[in-house]
Amino acid sequence: MVYLAGFPKGDQVIWPVIWIAVIAAVFVGASNATPAHATAHTPSWLRPIHGAGAVIIIVGFVSLHLFNHLTGFLSADTHIAVMGVLRKWYRSGVVEPLGVALMLFMVISGALLLRARLSRPAGFFETLQTMTGAYLGIYILGHMNSVFIYARLSAGIETDFWFASGGKAGLLGDPWSVRLLPHYALGVWSVITHAGCGLRTVLLNHGVPEQTASRLAGWISALGAAVAVPMILALVRIHIG
Repeated sequence: MVYLAGFPKGDQVIWPVIWIAVIAAVFVGASNATPAHATAHTPSWLRPIHGAGAVIIIVGFVSLHLFNHLTGFLSADTHIAVMGVLRKWYRSGVVEPLGVALMLFMVISGALLLRARLSRPAGFFETLQTMTGAYLGIYILGHMNSVFIYARLSAGIETDFWFASGGKAGLLGDPWSVRLLPHYALGVWSVITHAGCGLRTVLLNHGVPEQTASRLAGWISALGAAVAVPMILALVRIHIG
């Protein structure tokens, strides 16, 4: 958004300001901590609706999108060919606006659930779910801004493999683009890990032993890391095809 406002190097200023504000908020929150019983509450229906929305998004878009990026490990041409087929589904006149609306709902409902979660004690997997959820909220908004507002509306450029991998220079070609590597990697790992932690909660609520549910969530998180590796290799133009 800073770039679109006419300040191409404004992120060098805005991000330090944001991080200083976040760190200050953490210290202020810690010094003004409320008693353990004074927790924030959300409507009882919000969490299952958020979970149902997650299932729809994962099945209808995220799994297809991640698969598309994995095909890029074969070759850029394979990635583009698969994307052409998948776009007939998720860029259709009905699916795309519904998908965008659902994504925005997930960010808003996730923020409300995050606020409630931060006011309660949490174990390892609850904390992991909170961390990945917070990152995804930022990632989704940033990704949608990059694709819809910058690429489509402002620059009028194709958001295919070459857009994601930094154009002719590549993601390793300049200091700005190289920062997208951890951004992408954490995004992939976070969405899979967050889903795994959510599944763990569902399993616990249905009487599955905690050890079993936690082990499954751990393996799903490891899968997220494993999926991120070939996707990142593809984006730096390392292919096996």
